[in-house]
Amino acid sequence: MNMYALDLKKKISVVEPELSVEWSMHECSVAIDIIEQSILEERSARGDNILVAYAMKNPVAYLFAAKVDTWVGEIDDWFHVATNEVYLYDAHTLPQFRGKRIYPFLICSAAEYFRKRTFHYAMIFSTARNVNSVKGIERCNAKCYEVVNYRNVLGWKCWRYHTGEKHVKSRLGNEI
Repeated sequence: MNMYALDLKKKISVVEPELSVEWSMHECSVAIDIIEQSILEERSARGDNILVAYAMKNPVAYLFAAKVDTWVGEIDDWFHVATNEVYLYDAHTLPQFRGKRIYPFLICSAAEYFRKRTFHYAMIFSTARNVNSVKGIERCNAKCYEVVNYRNVLGWKCWRYHTGEKHVKSRLGNEI
């Protein structure tokens, strides 16, 4: 898992999508038909935000933002989100809208939204094999600050960390 951070102390250059897209940030559950309502309600109850991209007034993509500790299922660990930092996660773009730079547009828009609210860093993770996700994240000028190799063999869990420059204060549970 590659762990990326955007430094929000600097203005974020928003990646423009290849089609006309508008976005909105929601602090509570919003009815959109591209995600199960129960997931929206659960995450809203935790205080997570959802950023939704609309094309022709229809939802085409979303991205969640957590300001509290969040479970990262890909590596079976908690991510402890520090004060003034935000974890962007669980993005989804409808298949027919992929490859149109909506994903990096959402990441940059979320980062700029939280920058204006005095947050210091926005983190987002991706598996290395998800090349399109990595491209979208790197298009936003996010820097990879850590790589986590995780294995679960018959219930024996092993994490290996490769840390580069690490300015963020948020940590995975095994790092604390």
